[in-house]
Amino acid sequence: MKIVAVTSCITGIAHTYMAAESLEQAAKKAGHEITVETQGSAGSSPVPQSIIDEADVVIFACDLEVKNKGRFNGKPFLQIGVSRALADGDSVIKQAVTAATSGKAPKVGEPASGKAASTNPSGSVNKNAQRGFFSRLFGKR
Repeated sequence: MKIVAVTSCITGIAHTYMAAESLEQAAKKAGHEITVETQGSAGSSPVPQSIIDEADVVIFACDLEVKNKGRFNGKPFLQIGVSRALADGDSVIKQAVTAATSGKAPKVGEPASGKAASTNPSGSVNKNAQRGFFSRLFGKR
C-alpha cells in the first residue's frame, strides 16, 4: 500500500520530525511504501503531486492546520495528533491501512458525515469548525 503522511507540531521542531521517523519505520516494517512531508519551523518540502495521486491513504499527524490541504482532495485520510504518531506508529499505520481498505474512511475535501460539530441542523457546513484552533481561539476569520 502507498501512504502519504504530513506531520507538524505546534513548535515545528523535534516532534514533527520524530513523528515522521516513527511513521516511516512502522510503514517499512509492515511492508508499505510511505512518503512523509514535514511541515516544521524550518519550512517544508511538499510531496510531489504525482506521489499524492498514487497514494492509497493519507495520514495527517498534525497539531496545526495542514498547509495546502487541497492537494489531497479525494484521498481517504486518517487525522491524528502528532504525539500519537510518535508514540505508536505501528497502530497508526494499521489504522490507516484498515481505513483505506474498508472504504469507510473520510475523504479530504468532502463534508464529514454524521459529525454534529462540523454541520449545523440544516446540514450546511459550520465555517467555525473548519478553522484552525488559534483562529477559533482569537476569533480571526
